[in-house]
Amino acid sequence: MPAARSIVIAVDADERTLDALALGHRLADATGAPAVLVTVFAHHPLHDPADPELVRVRAEARVSLLELAEAEGLDVADARVIPGNFAARELQRVSEDPATGLIVVGSTARGPLGRLLLGGVGERLLSGGACPVAVAPRGYGDREAAALRCIGVGLDGSQEARLALDAAVALAATSGARIRVITVFQRLAFGGAATAALPGESANDAMRGGLRAIHHSAIADMPGEVEVESRFVDGAADELLVAQSEEVDLLVVGSRGYGPVGAVLLGSVSTALARAAACPIIVTPRDRPLDLSP
Repeated sequence: MPAARSIVIAVDADERTLDALALGHRLADATGAPAVLVTVFAHHPLHDPADPELVRVRAEARVSLLELAEAEGLDVADARVIPGNFAARELQRVSEDPATGLIVVGSTARGPLGRLLLGGVGERLLSGGACPVAVAPRGYGDREAAALRCIGVGLDGSQEARLALDAAVALAATSGARIRVITVFQRLAFGGAATAALPGESANDAMRGGLRAIHHSAIADMPGEVEVESRFVDGAADELLVAQSEEVDLLVVGSRGYGPVGAVLLGSVSTALARAAACPIIVTPRDRPLDLSP
């Protein structure tokens, strides 16, 4: 039987390692997926990787990773020290490994406490990562550990949002959390004109009705064992989803609807969340669902 896909937790001295570790720990507990710690060991390409001194230093770094996991009470399946000059490039390669189900990173230490603000590694992973990427807000490791109770998901009718909804359902099914389906209708500035289909109905009314139908259909199709909350609101999607991040334990969104298939790529809404969300976010790639099963 093949091994379960792993939750890879990126440990980086320049980012908030304990925040990523805390989020990875919580997601591993919620899903039962094995956790793997990964750090990138500075290595010049001209240096011989078999040099005894380098081998010794890398071995010590791996022991430090295992000690860190033990200190945080996290059982890990492996700890990997990858030689390379650029952490983002090496983590991109990790994201392309079929055994990787999810990569977890922290926010920059310079951002506002309790909010997301991506550092260099997170930005690059959210600009082409081949698997779902989770980002922990600054200070997340200082919060009291608690189980996932409510998972928010942004739904706008796109295929990318549908993958995000599937990811939220999978997480809820294993963690026992409820799902909050959040759909935001943003009125068009020139959407007040009547449509040809229904006299007296404006373009905004027609689009709002169509989006509401998609919203209710998604909720009606939800598995019976998953508790669901509905939020259908009017306004600016980025502002309202950031506000919703104050009320949920995790927010799942899809990539934008264009760009490379199978890659994470931030759109305007997910970019806003990556800068200001109060809870962790997971961004799913185009056409690659979150999969932590064997």
